[in-house]
Amino acid sequence: MAKRRRRKRARANWLLIAALALLVAGFLARRMMMPRAARYLQHYTQDNPAPPPVASSDRDNAPAAQPADDGSGEHLSDRDRRALDEVIRRKTGTH
Repeated sequence: MAKRRRRKRARANWLLIAALALLVAGFLARRMMMPRAARYLQHYTQDNPAPPPVASSDRDNAPAAQPADDGSGEHLSDRDRRALDEVIRRKTGTH
């Protein structure tokens, strides 16, 4: 019986040590690595800026095969968008 208690205590001690190590690692990562990563990303985005958004006049001249991206992540043609809006109106009961 004494051996079993010692094993349980030893197992609990290892779990406590592992939890403490994870806590320390998380603290160090937050305090030391995150500011460096943020500075690196800030300089990276300044060196490689995002492309400028497409102007509305350029969007009108775009080929019909490629629908305009409205920033929602959906790539729907006008016909598909109207069909989707119609389904949503029917489901919600709004006319």
